[in-house]
Amino acid sequence: MDGSMDIDGEIVDDGSSFTGIVPTFITPNNLTRFHLYEKIELSGEKGVYRFRCLLKDTRSIPESTLIRMLMSWECLYIHKQELGDYDQYLKDNLHIILANDSIAMEKRSLLFSDICSEVIQGVLKENFGVSSLGPKTLTSLNDLVLKAIGFISNIDSLKGLATLIGHDYETHIHSIKVGWLMAIFVKANPHLFAVSGRASFEKLVVEATVMGFLHDIGKAKIPSRVLNKKGRLNNLEYVAIQAHTAYSVSLLFESNFPKYVMEGILYHHENEDGSGYPCRLKQDEIPLFAKICHIADVFDALTSKRPYKASKTPYEALAIMTGVNPKLDILQQMENEVWETGAAPVSVVVRNEKNPDIRRLKHESRLNKEAEKRVEARVKLRDRGMSHCFDSELLKAFVLTLNRSESFDFSTLI
Repeated sequence: MDGSMDIDGEIVDDGSSFTGIVPTFITPNNLTRFHLYEKIELSGEKGVYRFRCLLKDTRSIPESTLIRMLMSWECLYIHKQELGDYDQYLKDNLHIILANDSIAMEKRSLLFSDICSEVIQGVLKENFGVSSLGPKTLTSLNDLVLKAIGFISNIDSLKGLATLIGHDYETHIHSIKVGWLMAIFVKANPHLFAVSGRASFEKLVVEATVMGFLHDIGKAKIPSRVLNKKGRLNNLEYVAIQAHTAYSVSLLFESNFPKYVMEGILYHHENEDGSGYPCRLKQDEIPLFAKICHIADVFDALTSKRPYKASKTPYEALAIMTGVNPKLDILQQMENEVWETGAAPVSVVVRNEKNPDIRRLKHESRLNKEAEKRVEARVKLRDRGMSHCFDSELLKAFVLTLNRSESFDFSTLI
């Protein structure tokens, strides 16, 4: 701690030196590790507050009283000088906080999301110029999952996950939700996996969750102008981003992940009818965990807000995923054109122009406009039904799993 300021008392501040925290995240035996403040607005001075330090000595207060006091406060504040220590405290005690049922599910879910975001964002930022993920990064992520797995694999945590659905699409948040959905699905459907023994199954749940967290890690290698484009990808960009599954595996190639994790990451965009990528596998050629990851991936993508489309509700998303596409032959033709050429699947002839340069420019302009129309048409057509993309039995099990939570009602889809 920086000793240049006395933070054991009262401080008048505009609030920029303090961060609000959830009081019940701090266990009673850790209260004296931090200086906790209440915030009081000063009369007649807008935007200026008095922060008064609380609980300087808790040794004489019974633990039951401390717990009641912590639960009575909606929000307390911590000085920025202690923020680093507090963040480390949260990571070290995450398993204890997530297991505390007296803390609202939404608050625990946001804490888990925030800590995961920090880790996964760090992984994405550090890997554009490297060939593989370092063991320290993988160990940190695995330790995080081990601390949280009891919480995120519980079907009741769907209540917390539901609060994150519908937000803007960001790679790290998307990866958290896919990993979370994988944890819940695998834990709720042990009969689908040829694993004997509780310890082996729990290990499987952890590894599947890590797979979900890392399934899109290869996007660190995709140019930012493509990854962050404020609109639909054109055909060339669509083909470029397909490389992210191979990039993901290349970053993890020297890790000790089992084969099924690597296959799940590489093939999580393969479609049941063979129209996916990178290898156009179909049906039984697609590994089980790749199929599960694909379902979780598409569900979250459809329920996330994009610059070029509003988010679907969970019901709307699953209606699309379970729906039979009435124009499947046309959709498959469009997907094949993109796969085979990566260019505008049209041919335009410009007539009545004597200047060859103008003729060429008009030709390219019309090609681009027509290609944009085809991209838009392909996206709209895909939203009319995607059941051809998924294993029907696994998709049904996914719907049934989500339907076990009071946060969702998909009874009419079952």
